[in-house]
Amino acid sequence: MIEIIILIFGFFVAWNLGANNSANCVGVSVGGRILDYRRAIAMVALFVLLGAVLEGWKNMRTVGEGIILPGPSGLNPLFLYPQAALASLIAAAVWMFGATFFGFPMSVSLSTVSAVIGAGAALNFAHPVVAVELNYGRLVAIAISWALNPLLAALLSFAVHLIVSTALRRIKNLLRFNQILKLLIILSSAYSAYVLGANDVGASVGVLYAFFGWPPQLVALFGALALAIGAFTFSRKVMVTVGSGIARIDPTTALAAQLGAAITVWSFVQFGMPVSTSEAIVAGVAGAGLFKGAATVSAGRLRQIGATLLVTPIAVGLLSFAITLLII
Repeated sequence: MIEIIILIFGFFVAWNLGANNSANCVGVSVGGRILDYRRAIAMVALFVLLGAVLEGWKNMRTVGEGIILPGPSGLNPLFLYPQAALASLIAAAVWMFGATFFGFPMSVSLSTVSAVIGAGAALNFAHPVVAVELNYGRLVAIAISWALNPLLAALLSFAVHLIVSTALRRIKNLLRFNQILKLLIILSSAYSAYVLGANDVGASVGVLYAFFGWPPQLVALFGALALAIGAFTFSRKVMVTVGSGIARIDPTTALAAQLGAAITVWSFVQFGMPVSTSEAIVAGVAGAGLFKGAATVSAGRLRQIGATLLVTPIAVGLLSFAITLLII
């Protein structure tokens, strides 16, 4: 019975990923009126699937196997203690849904990693004889990647804006200018969706991978399907926030923000570091917006979103810790 409940909450986490984080791929494009909502979401579903199946295993293994070390038995504690796996999924899902409901961009990577840490700490607290240990070396590396992620995304987005705007100014034909810019933004959105699949789908289903032991591609397919359903049913509110609530964006800014954020996140995926696409895209919009001047960036909205992202690891970790102690 608990297996079915774990599967349901695993689906709910990935559903929340689609509802909240699909805006990271195309929110700025929709806000810049380059893509309409339905076509944008359809493109997200396709390229997220590709990213999840081809590269989702990298972060999937980090979340499922790299945070909590195996005990003396050599088995994964998330497999030995299903209650801990369930508690981590409940904590991540509840936090993600709350953020989505209120229209805040939220990181499934921050949520799931923090939830697994909380569950592991609770196991060690409740059953010290089990000798559950956290992989502190990996956690330090993840924390460093979380700190670098927004800085690199902002810098890359600023640089992309500088390069693209300089190149496009050489095109004198207005029709050709618009056609090239639109094509670049669509390609950038597709790449961003691919990166979302590689980074976030892998992180969202890492607990399922650890518990069920299914092949990574099968788990990734399950997560991508849940994400697509979430994107189609509940993503509009967050998309409005990302697309127009942070900075007044034009098409060139949209392209720079998406591409800078996507390149940054994909680079971390190659090292199995699940970072926040939400943090990257918010920083990307801010970095690209600063190219036009600080007045284009909504400082209040940035502070509000930044505070939410900062609180997430602590809140989700404590919530997972408490739920694990309650049900174990």
